[in-house]
Amino acid sequence: MKGGLRRALGAWGEAARRVGFFLGLLAGSAALGLLIAWPLWFLATSWRKTYTIAVLALAAAGLAAALIRALIRRGRARRDPGHPLKLALSTALAVLIVLAALGGAYTLVVLFFRGIWFFAIPGALLWAGLLWLLARARGALNPRRQRHILAENGSE
Repeated sequence: MKGGLRRALGAWGEAARRVGFFLGLLAGSAALGLLIAWPLWFLATSWRKTYTIAVLALAAAGLAAALIRALIRRGRARRDPGHPLKLALSTALAVLIVLAALGGAYTLVVLFFRGIWFFAIPGALLWAGLLWLLARARGALNPRRQRHILAENGSE
């Protein structure tokens, strides 16, 4: 009887430990969210101009970091024969795809929320088709990397 009680208490203890871990994780996430969101909210409502300048500066720094990282990677890829070069037209098509996706999504959201279904449904189909065609064109421009074929050594 003692062993059965010990097993039952052990199972209940394990369940309580898991529930406690989940509640602790939930409380920690809420505290971290409050710790991050409250100062941002306070800054955004008290000093609007400072907040706007800080956010725009952070966004510009992030874009600059991403651009520098891409340039460094591109320089490394030129020296690596296993990575084919991306064409400028491929990059331009990627930018065009992003712009078309954002513009089309905005247009469709406006049309759907205004209730203009007559234009929204065919527009969604045309937009999806345009994105598909642009993606296919970009995929056709990118040269494929050669497959790495291992030499057979006959030891098997």
